[in-house]
Amino acid sequence: MIRLDLWLTLTTGEQLRAAELVFGDADRQGRYASALRYTPEYLADARAFPLDPASLPLQAGDFSGQQLDPPLLALEDALPDDWGRRLLILRHALPRGRQSEPHLMQAQAGQGLGALSFHAPGQTPGEEAHAAALLELDALLDAAQRLEKEGSATIDANTRSLLAAGSSPGGARPKVLVQDAEGQWIAKLPSRRDDVDMVGLEATSLELARLADLEVPDFRLVELTASRRALLVKRFDLTAQGGRHHMLSFRALLQAGGYYVLRYLDLIAALRQYGANPEHDVPQMYRQMVFNALLGNTDDHLKNFWLLADAGGYRLSPAFDLLPDTGARREHVLLFDLTPLAPAPAELAALGRKWGVSGAANICQEVEATVMRFAEIAAGKNVPETEIHRFEQDIARRCRTER
Repeated sequence: MIRLDLWLTLTTGEQLRAAELVFGDADRQGRYASALRYTPEYLADARAFPLDPASLPLQAGDFSGQQLDPPLLALEDALPDDWGRRLLILRHALPRGRQSEPHLMQAQAGQGLGALSFHAPGQTPGEEAHAAALLELDALLDAAQRLEKEGSATIDANTRSLLAAGSSPGGARPKVLVQDAEGQWIAKLPSRRDDVDMVGLEATSLELARLADLEVPDFRLVELTASRRALLVKRFDLTAQGGRHHMLSFRALLQAGGYYVLRYLDLIAALRQYGANPEHDVPQMYRQMVFNALLGNTDDHLKNFWLLADAGGYRLSPAFDLLPDTGARREHVLLFDLTPLAPAPAELAALGRKWGVSGAANICQEVEATVMRFAEIAAGKNVPETEIHRFEQDIARRCRTER
């Protein structure tokens, strides 16, 4: 059995012991029982808010489940995904029997993104998450590519720095936390397995999203040695007061554990029910849906959509992880109504009117005009011409009525 205290860092920087966690011993299939209980002092605190308004309302008693399945998906949000978990396991030399989520939470402690941290009972949160200096980025990229190629066989000083700076961000691609005089960033690195310029294409997509009036984090491309570069994306979980925003994915909010079939309308309905500012966030979500449809961002799964908590409630996070259809999938993860295939602009506008989104037709026109500038923006980011031509054709097809 593992017992942990869950601490919450507020946007002001203050820290509260919000909940107690208990995890049972795993059976032969690796299954284990889990439970969360808010602490009495947290329930009595005027600053308290539910860690998941749908599944973990502010009330006494146990919230029980299996593993980190519903109703406990908000805890899984605090853990990194594939790349970050791999580095976390290597950093702490966790044997196979200690690689389950409770052990990862214990190892990660307060090093993750977002406002949650996990500590043994009686311990208080310690140091902030480690971020490497921006000047180390070239060496960290070397270590990341060597790790991709050779696994954990070679652990030198650069690799140890990679493990320390790379255990927080989620996703399957190499990335690390870095900092400079302007703040803290997630540095997204090229992978040995890339067959297109993923870094340049993501920078292009973020710039197009900004031009299409979507809220996106600050970002910039940095040139490294050997004609390599990285994309820096500003962390949006940190506050100016030295605090954190609690981050809640739509996967957790919609209790979508395992395989799911959900529509963009489900996200809009959740914003109307649980969001603090649906008048702003619903049109933003619809605008992002239109952008994803016309750009070809088929990687629109529920962990690429987040809410951020502040004193006023839950609000939609900036848009991130945006790319054209690099895998030539055509089908999106989220349905647009009853289909995973992107509708034409006129059909997207009709969906917006049907769903009660104000100004839907104008949003579609604005986004379409912006994504049609893909070639211009991509050229400015030095994306190879062959790739510009490939994705420009796909975007043009998506913006036409015929399928």
